[in-house]
Amino acid sequence: QKCDLHILNEITKFNNYKIPQKDIFALKNELKGNEAVHTYCASINKEDKRSEEEKLREKLLQILESAYPNVLEVEDLIRITNADPAMVTIQLGELKQKELIAEMEDGKKVVRHVLHDDKTEVQHVKQMPTIAANQQPTIAIITANYSEKLAVDAMMEQKTTFVKFKTEGESNVYTIGYIGEHKVVSTKLPQIGYHRAAQISSGNTTTRLLGSFQNIEHVFVVGVSGGVPHYTDYYKHVRLGDIVMSQCNDKGYVYYHCDKIFRDKEENLTYKLRTFAPRDFTLQNVVEKLRDRAQRKPDKAPWEKYIYEGLDLLRNQEADFNRPPKESDRLYMNIGEDDLIEVQHPLKPEDDGESIREGVPNVHYGVIGSGRPVTKYDSTRLDFAHKYNITCFDAEFDQVLESIVGNRKDSFLFIRGIADYSDGTRNKEWQPYASLVAAAMMKTIIRLISNPYLSEDED
Repeated sequence: QKCDLHILNEITKFNNYKIPQKDIFALKNELKGNEAVHTYCASINKEDKRSEEEKLREKLLQILESAYPNVLEVEDLIRITNADPAMVTIQLGELKQKELIAEMEDGKKVVRHVLHDDKTEVQHVKQMPTIAANQQPTIAIITANYSEKLAVDAMMEQKTTFVKFKTEGESNVYTIGYIGEHKVVSTKLPQIGYHRAAQISSGNTTTRLLGSFQNIEHVFVVGVSGGVPHYTDYYKHVRLGDIVMSQCNDKGYVYYHCDKIFRDKEENLTYKLRTFAPRDFTLQNVVEKLRDRAQRKPDKAPWEKYIYEGLDLLRNQEADFNRPPKESDRLYMNIGEDDLIEVQHPLKPEDDGESIREGVPNVHYGVIGSGRPVTKYDSTRLDFAHKYNITCFDAEFDQVLESIVGNRKDSFLFIRGIADYSDGTRNKEWQPYASLVAAAMMKTIIRLISNPYLSEDED
């Protein structure tokens, strides 16, 4: 069942242009009489038939992965999950038996246990070892999610992970290795999101990273985001599993963060913004070179090879980094309040040829947006995206960017894998694969920095 074409066209106008409020209400009434709408609304949230124990075990693991490398008290996990203490203890025991978590302080505290691949040396340290100036990494890679860190580290060679656990306060994890000719260091923010504590923590972690490794020349922020859908434009439409790279707009900005929304009497929206722009265009030039080559030779896609190599290294992880089935990429449209309908992805034009390939990540270039005021609701998110030509939305990285700019790191690039159509936090199924494709593109870019005159016959 599909909504009729007239209704779909009206919804598309509503989502991309401002129309009078009375017309929106009329449209909603028209849709409510359409049986297809109710069919789609009913199918959005599938019933979770797992046992309460399985749900709790998954939730505990997600909390510990989000907090990693920080250590959490069992009492805090009980409070956060609002679950029966005995059940929490049992499920933590199950996770420990599977070697997914490690206990500290006689079981009073726990931390996510990382299953490292055979190529990684792991050292638990009280202080980071001193690294000679000529051996310092020159590229820093910042991740926020657990799967993002795993995917990034899978792209490195000759790597060592230094873990500094603190039972009180924030822990740190740094993986140092090589990508091509470059020595790189990756870290994971202990938490990211909309709470003030998380924002401050992410900024502090970034500052510590850049303070510990003072020879950093380029900063990559690699991970998952939410794509901005274009319901009628096949070429602009961003699909799950696609890649977005930050590219300067005509004002030189790559990132728009919304702090607050103002609404006047006519329902017009204005946004209080902070914008971010690199002052060193080395990475922007590399991205432009890659974009030019991709247009001339679309079959040259070295990141696809790195995806398969990463899959091989990550095959034993708890998360599944394989590409989810095509039918799980479902697109919904908000028609006001809590009313949603499922709509078809824009169809490929008959005369397209092979400009966009199926079943592999397609690459988009543009500006990234963030800010809880705009990402909370579909209407504001799409209006903001239309006004500032946003390609995808992040969870909030403004404090990370403030730290990067404040530490005078003038060259930075966001590489995002698309995990949902919101802000990257909603669709857990696509997050591992989206993390992997972003990491694979990161490796491609870093290798191009190493050799800007890379032959067309090479990677």
